[in-house]
Amino acid sequence: MGKLGNKEVVAMQGRFHYYEGYSLKEVTFPVRVMKKLGADIIIISNAAGGMNRFFKRGDLMLITDHINLFGDNPLIGPNDEELGPRFPDMSEAYSQKLIELAKKVALKEKIRLQEGVYAGLTGPTLETSAEYRFLISIGADA
Repeated sequence: MGKLGNKEVVAMQGRFHYYEGYSLKEVTFPVRVMKKLGADIIIISNAAGGMNRFFKRGDLMLITDHINLFGDNPLIGPNDEELGPRFPDMSEAYSQKLIELAKKVALKEKIRLQEGVYAGLTGPTLETSAEYRFLISIGADA
């Protein structure tokens, strides 16, 4: 925890992975802690394989939506109203304001930036050829 300019920030290194046997409640625990500490915005980075044929190796992709294929959800169970509503509206899960800001910065800095839909899968295996075709058919980009 500290300050970046005039903003209070929390930076984390590493995380728990679902494929390591942790529950989604455990995986998302650090996010819940940050919310309790007052965080309103979270920026997460991730490495994923791109499936969109227009993407190039090394491209950065802004997630504009996601497809949860975990078969689980960290919000299942007792609801903590301090963390948010029982049934959050996911129709705009990613801030359009932050997406536009990232695009503006990328353009200014001449960073190749893609936008797309992220498919969340359990891992730790890579997808089969059939799964890959399925993911593309349902609109996943990475």
